Amino acid sequence: MKQQQVKEPHFNGEFEDSESENEDNQKKKTTLIMNVSDTQYDVVKFVGKKLFKWILQYESDVTNWDMFWTDAAVQPETLGKMQPYQKINHFPGMYSLARKNHLGRNLMKMRKQFTEEYKFFPQTWLLPAEYGDFKNQFVKGKAKTFIIKPEASCQGRGIFLTRNINDINPNDHYVAQRYLHRPFLIEGLKFDLRVYVLLAGTDPMRIYVYQDGLVRFATEPYVPPNSSNLEDMCMHLTNYAINKENPNFVFNKDASRMDIGHKRSIKAVFSKLEQEGHDIKKLWQEMYELFIKTFCTVQPILSHHYRSCQPDNYANNMCFEILGFDIFLNHKLQPILLEVNHTPSFTTDTPLDALIKKNLIRDTLKLMNVSLKAKEQIIASRKESLQQRVLTGKKVKLTMEEKISQMKQWEKQRNDYENTHLGDYVKIYPLEDYQKYDKYIEFASSLQDSWTGTNIKRNQKKDLKESQISQQQQQQQQQQTKNNIIRAPFKPNTPANNLPKLQNILRPESINVHGEDEQVGAKVSKLTNIKNQPRQQSEPPFLRVKQAVKKQTQQMIPKPCLQPKLFDMESIGQDKFNNNKRQLYQQLMLAK
Repeated sequence: MKQQQVKEPHFNGEFEDSESENEDNQKKKTTLIMNVSDTQYDVVKFVGKKLFKWILQYESDVTNWDMFWTDAAVQPETLGKMQPYQKINHFPGMYSLARKNHLGRNLMKMRKQFTEEYKFFPQTWLLPAEYGDFKNQFVKGKAKTFIIKPEASCQGRGIFLTRNINDINPNDHYVAQRYLHRPFLIEGLKFDLRVYVLLAGTDPMRIYVYQDGLVRFATEPYVPPNSSNLEDMCMHLTNYAINKENPNFVFNKDASRMDIGHKRSIKAVFSKLEQEGHDIKKLWQEMYELFIKTFCTVQPILSHHYRSCQPDNYANNMCFEILGFDIFLNHKLQPILLEVNHTPSFTTDTPLDALIKKNLIRDTLKLMNVSLKAKEQIIASRKESLQQRVLTGKKVKLTMEEKISQMKQWEKQRNDYENTHLGDYVKIYPLEDYQKYDKYIEFASSLQDSWTGTNIKRNQKKDLKESQISQQQQQQQQQQTKNNIIRAPFKPNTPANNLPKLQNILRPESINVHGEDEQVGAKVSKLTNIKNQPRQQSEPPFLRVKQAVKKQTQQMIPKPCLQPKLFDMESIGQDKFNNNKRQLYQQLMLAK
């Protein structure tokens, strides 16, 4: 309560860090370090320095920071090198949502599977890959309007409207969408919403929506598109970067009056609409559904990147990202997704921007628990783990049950903290009904596996494993068969025709009668030298003979490819074969 009573410093849109390096060095042990080497926004530095009393770090090649704020995308290598207590304001892999072509591709795939559930965005074509299908939309007698966007641009650059396929080079890369020609109007002007959505975790997803944002108006009264007004960008587009150059643009100059000008606050506009009888609660709920389903589309991609970089971060809390969802409202006040910005602008050239964006960043950093207490807790836990490793001499590997248990403990701890530090955020996922979104994540995961070839690799590994197991089983069976034959007991009183097959050793003259198979005959002839070998006093005579016979028998075990030739009984008369067996048996008895 005391912290809420303290009046926050006023932010006028500009910031200059006045503390010296010596003063910062004295505070390093008692406060956190925020690296701002890769951000241009003064509001970020103001919040870190003036509101949280952190040290601002301007060197890009140092790693002793606690919070890193960047205006660019984060590479997987950066996240992989981070310590468990460090945090960064982007997720690797967010291009799958933020680039217009990736967003369109992912959403269109989901729409093919879930037609009704994914109707919240315009029909989209990716050019030049889908140029043929897009060309078929231009039918004589029906004047359709399309909006053409470069696949990787922002602030309205390169966007144009067309009704003619000849305006588009079939080799250029664009994202084409059906133009939404029936917007909801306020004061005769078209507008869109910039809603700030916080993704605070990937597995499970943790999604929060800020209850204030920006409403950006066009500066020319809206007229449905026709052949004469397609080039009037200040009527058809609501981008602030385009409309602020129009002489008609009215800037907000008073933060206490957020319902004036061509850029207003969401709270002010929604309050006015609610007074007019519109169901704003239903509108928010429809937007929440839209946000969750959009994130479900890319959850497998984001989760894969995060787990690959930080497999042991069971708290799921080293990354967060504020995304700017641009929402169009149609004539029925239904929300439609236009695009997602992973680096929304934090410029503060009006009092309205300064107030909303300062509060947004402050509430975000509080919600993410970027604090000295949280840092010390993580370091203490890590030290305990390292001490255990030193004592045992090896890294402790957790079982799957232990990992799940730790994840649940961290999740409960985060829930307890975040539920009391929401600020102006509302948590929309996961809630009690989160399971109804599982089907979207599962389907998106199957799409990801198909696109990356994971299914093919998984099946190949499965087939290889099954093949190896089959080979091992065959080898074990063959070895068992050999062992059973070799270990068969030698019984002198057993009739010759009932002896084990591999003990029916042939005499050399019975096999090599016509000079054939000399090599096998030479091997068998060694048995005739058994009785000439010197006896060892320490072994009984019968045991010595039995071991010698066993040794010679093992040497004669043929390879599979030689077995038919070695025991080709047709080349030797059956009577002579039985006679040879009998003679060999007699020799063995004499040797005994």
